[in-house]
Amino acid sequence: MLRRQGVALLRARSTCSMSLLGSIFGIGEFEGARDSSLSRSTSKQQAYNVALLDYVSMNSHPKFMLQKVLANDVPFLMGHVLVGAGQCLAPLMHQDALDAVASLQAATAISKQEETTTAEKLHVKALDAVVHGRYYEAAALYETILLHDYSDLLALRCCYDVYRLLGDYKNLLATVTRRLTSWSPSDAGYSHLLGMQAYGMQAAGRLDAAEALAEKALSMSGNDRWALHTMLHALEARGNANHGASYANQFKEQFDNGGPLERRLYYQWALYMLDLGHYDRVDKMLEVNIFPRQPKGGPHAVPTLCDATQLFWRLRFAGQDTVKLGEELLQNWTAIFPSTSSDVNEVPKACLSPLANVLRYSIMSCVSPSDTPVAEPLMSEPDVDIGCLASQLGLTLYQFSFPPIPDELEKVYTRVCEGFRAYAEDRFIDATQALLPVRGKLGLLGGSEVDQDVVEQLLIECASKCEDLRLVKLLLNERLGTRPQSAQSWNTFSRVSAAMGDSSAVRDAQGMSYVLGLGRGGNQTY
Repeated sequence: MLRRQGVALLRARSTCSMSLLGSIFGIGEFEGARDSSLSRSTSKQQAYNVALLDYVSMNSHPKFMLQKVLANDVPFLMGHVLVGAGQCLAPLMHQDALDAVASLQAATAISKQEETTTAEKLHVKALDAVVHGRYYEAAALYETILLHDYSDLLALRCCYDVYRLLGDYKNLLATVTRRLTSWSPSDAGYSHLLGMQAYGMQAAGRLDAAEALAEKALSMSGNDRWALHTMLHALEARGNANHGASYANQFKEQFDNGGPLERRLYYQWALYMLDLGHYDRVDKMLEVNIFPRQPKGGPHAVPTLCDATQLFWRLRFAGQDTVKLGEELLQNWTAIFPSTSSDVNEVPKACLSPLANVLRYSIMSCVSPSDTPVAEPLMSEPDVDIGCLASQLGLTLYQFSFPPIPDELEKVYTRVCEGFRAYAEDRFIDATQALLPVRGKLGLLGGSEVDQDVVEQLLIECASKCEDLRLVKLLLNERLGTRPQSAQSWNTFSRVSAAMGDSSAVRDAQGMSYVLGLGRGGNQTY
């Protein structure tokens, strides 16, 4: 079994381990600013354990917690690895993703200068793969670490996040399930694994089990923001905006902590507000909580831009004014991924997932249609050469996730981009014909079903603008079958029914949307 000297996780077997840690370091209880740093006097091992547990639960970012410790002890290899992983997989701003390269370089230099364990070498190798977008290779390396040390929380969290980026929800759930039986409820971090497992269950459509498990995780660690995030996801998947908004309001004090999930939590809350027709609240959340102007003028992180772009399209489909938001998004997307490299002062290009590439292109095609470039070709990740890696490392590697069939991802990506471009040019039949063949394969783009749903909404919007409305009615019947409590879906159904001259269906749909909160202000406590 691989042993990591100086980087083993805190595995206290005492049933009061979490409360003890909480009283000393604030884990699970501390509600101060998450940009605070641990004291220089904190030992490297203590600092790593505390920062890791808070990062796994998405309560804080390692770059803040380890700032003073790293400044005091630069040769802290796993500290640099943890910071780099957080910068790359959970960036607070775009600069974080760029700074991850420096963290990787620091860790690589230390690994060459000092004696390192096999696990540490694998972590550095995996971080290199993540930073450079070789996600399938990274997943195989993390799985190999976990094969020898199931308790490696950093490997587990990173492996989990890589699968989430890839949209591989089978392995996202399985990578936790494969290890959970080896853990004890008294182990520090156990409740965080339950929250991660719950998210995997909701991604698999097991909403009842996901909610129950997320509630259990929250009962064990009250401010586990990943478990809270999971609950909000499950409620959104049910399409129950009233319940979701009420739940978000109940836990709103846990949103404002400056941690990796703060803006994402507000994004999920905004989805409920949008479904209920509280567009002014959505605009305010965008301005203050989700997409505020950066103090130094730098671009937002890619995940933040993806969330704001999602809201842009949902607001647009709801008939709201999105001109200002679109201009801000265009400015940010252009800054992180300039169309030309001739300007040496441009911010370096980002490594975007297929879904992020789609969302970026959607803004380019809609906000600035006259200057819309051809959809950026995807850089397909080649098959992982497991044999070569195993030979280099002297280990047997285990790979559970594999790249899609050649050209399949490219076809899905190209058709979705064509759909957005056709919509921007009012070619609604062309958009519909581009999107219909790939709607069942959107998972290849990565992200969650909530993220991919914007493409489904684009298809419905385009179909509703065609002369033949039979397709959109079928699509709406399908949507209402899975989201019967979605006020916006009923409102769209009402609009389509009116265009088809079905007055009875209009009355019924308008009544449902009103009962569900749209058009009457809803519960003002939200």
